[in-house]
Amino acid sequence: MPLRRSKPLRLSPQGLSDAIDGSNAFPGAMSALTNLIPAPHTKNLWVPRPASLQATAFGGYTGPAQVTALLSVGNFVGGMIAETGGAFAGKDVPFVYNATTGAFLTITGITAGSLPTTQSASGDWAPPVIAVVGTRAIFTHPGFPGGSIKFGWLDFSGFTSNNITGSTHGTTTLDTLSSNVLQAGWNVGMAISSSAGDIPAGTTIVSIASNGLSVTLSQAASGSHAGATLTVAGGTVTSPQWASGDCNGNALASVPVSVTQFSGRAYFAVGAGVAYSDSGNATQRTNGSQALTFNNGIPVTALAGLPLSSTTYGGIIQSVIAIQGNANMIQISGDQATSNLATNNLGVGVGTLAPNTICPTPLGVAMVSPDGVRIINFLAQVSEPLGAHGGGVTVPFISAVNPSRMCAAYNQDTLRISVQNGAKNGQPWEEYWYNFSLKTWSGPHDFPASLIQPDYGASGGFILAPQGVTGKLFTSQAIPSLSDTYVENGSQMTWTLQTVLLPDTGEMAEHAVIETTLSAVIANNQTIQILALDEAGNTLGTLTLPGGAIAPSYWGNFNWGSGVWGSATPNLYQHPLAWPAPLVFKQMSIRITGNAAMGAVLGGLNLRYQILGYLTQAME
Repeated sequence: MPLRRSKPLRLSPQGLSDAIDGSNAFPGAMSALTNLIPAPHTKNLWVPRPASLQATAFGGYTGPAQVTALLSVGNFVGGMIAETGGAFAGKDVPFVYNATTGAFLTITGITAGSLPTTQSASGDWAPPVIAVVGTRAIFTHPGFPGGSIKFGWLDFSGFTSNNITGSTHGTTTLDTLSSNVLQAGWNVGMAISSSAGDIPAGTTIVSIASNGLSVTLSQAASGSHAGATLTVAGGTVTSPQWASGDCNGNALASVPVSVTQFSGRAYFAVGAGVAYSDSGNATQRTNGSQALTFNNGIPVTALAGLPLSSTTYGGIIQSVIAIQGNANMIQISGDQATSNLATNNLGVGVGTLAPNTICPTPLGVAMVSPDGVRIINFLAQVSEPLGAHGGGVTVPFISAVNPSRMCAAYNQDTLRISVQNGAKNGQPWEEYWYNFSLKTWSGPHDFPASLIQPDYGASGGFILAPQGVTGKLFTSQAIPSLSDTYVENGSQMTWTLQTVLLPDTGEMAEHAVIETTLSAVIANNQTIQILALDEAGNTLGTLTLPGGAIAPSYWGNFNWGSGVWGSATPNLYQHPLAWPAPLVFKQMSIRITGNAAMGAVLGGLNLRYQILGYLTQAME
């Protein structure tokens, strides 16, 4: 016999929301989708996210601590890591990791004096930045001392020169060069030696005269020789060469806080403007006029490359967005060489205090502003915050404890953002995922990152330095597969799905629920726990649902023909929930938890509300 005065409620989990009350949120708003991600086959079904897997523990580094910079380029992952022992203790050391072979490249030229000082691992910071410009990867870092050393670089040009002669004088001056070495391709930071044997091993080029006929060496020659043959070499793709210094020709005014590539030049954020290198040479700045100073006087704190859709020319032309904290953004387009270098104030009065959240996406450049995630599209238009006012997730980003410590990356249709959430007790570190196709959020996920990059290698996904796990890099996938595991950094993963407070019926009465079903696939040999909570978080009822007892078959662990290949996963099923007693409430939420396992799927809840004949009870 059906319940009198009852109404059915279908709750299909659509995505994560900051909203408290489901009456004022989108249908299917969830308050937690922890370690659950959208199922690739069906909308509003959720599956456990794959575990992050350790890629490397930085063997060969002395006392490796926090990873302080990270950039993914093809199969290579470059960055810096703080060392706490050995000759480089207290310094950040560059690395290049080959994600395909699992080995680190040998980097030449590293000395303690060429490295930046490690920043504090806590509190707000000025994040180091890496940009590939031509045949060099440029590193900005606040730990560089200034003066003659303002930034660093890795040279992988493969350059060699051994047909130019010159004279040494027992000093750091090398002159009477037989050719213009700037035109010959010599660059600051390259290693140099002499056939006379009087240039000490490990000597590099510090500066080159504007006429290219004399250079300054990093070490004094041990003697004087005229007409000696000079050998100059840069690094290679398999053995990059490290150096640090300043732009040759015209030095930067101060230590830059950011760098990006634009029109083949290195653009440096320096004070209330930018300075840029020669085209095709990231460390050469021939003219002092190679700079833009912004009249508002606000320091540039970050740079973002943006492809720009031109309504005039119809194509995609590149530009750079100079971000001035949270105050302003200025678009730079054109180039000095083509006499169309121009700036355009976006005039939106927003920006970001989180430089490591700036990342390219298919819709433009994403970043976390103080009011949530915004995207600068290809017309240089700035979006409203994604998911504001309960339409998704903004509160954790608004409440970030140290905004500059946030990081983000996009790949596999997913934007991942890690943040220390000051809006929660204990201020936990959490990660939130935004799915671009579905326009939905999930999280908060465990195992947030201190730095994260898309993995452009064969495995795809992401590569990250986990928050609170020093001296290691992990890989992570945002798309589930049959090879996934669910033990992360030695711990079994768990998941949580919780609704916001279920929508109010508007009846001004208490409700009772007796009949409930849950659409789910419960993984083999697993159980899930279900908890009903009232508005104050008091428990209304609990129950447990068991899964089947059929174990999956794994390749190599059974005889061919004696078992089913793959996982014997149960079907999606409407499980009846036999509450031990009627659930009486005005509004309530349902929390479902379990261990992450292959085959688990979470879907919708069906409830039948019975409207009781008395008003809402007063909360104690």
